[in-house]
Amino acid sequence: MLKKAQPIDKDAWVKLNRAFMEFEIQDDNLWNNIDKTRDEELGKVFDEALETPKLITIFMIEDQGEIVGFTNLMTIYSVWSKGLALIIDDLYIDEGSRGKGLGKQTMEEIENYARSNGYKRLQFQSEETNPKAKAFYTKIGYTPAAMSFYMRYL
Repeated sequence: MLKKAQPIDKDAWVKLNRAFMEFEIQDDNLWNNIDKTRDEELGKVFDEALETPKLITIFMIEDQGEIVGFTNLMTIYSVWSKGLALIIDDLYIDEGSRGKGLGKQTMEEIENYARSNGYKRLQFQSEETNPKAKAFYTKIGYTPAAMSFYMRYL
């Protein structure tokens, strides 16, 4: 179901990212600085990500041979965990493919990938404005930690 992204996956990744952006931007939140019209810029981001595998790993999510989603995973060194930590930066499954257990299966495969590659911790954020995501992650055994996420675009 999960497969590491290859250059041939660029168009599918860009298309899915545009859909993901539309979903995220619908509530007029902090992600609105993204220019949704620039597919070529997203394509460059994809290419750069594939060139930096120590920092980011992109997986495509397949269902019955069709790419229906993606996940972008970032690697950091965590002093608290005494080793590498894996951050799920983005995880998106297209609307028509939700409700089939793909999210749960994707999370299980990410956990297996992390364990088999020596990661000590898996972490991610989910926006408060996405109650379905919060319910999903709680249902599959994740516990939310109350924190604030701070950022500044440079």
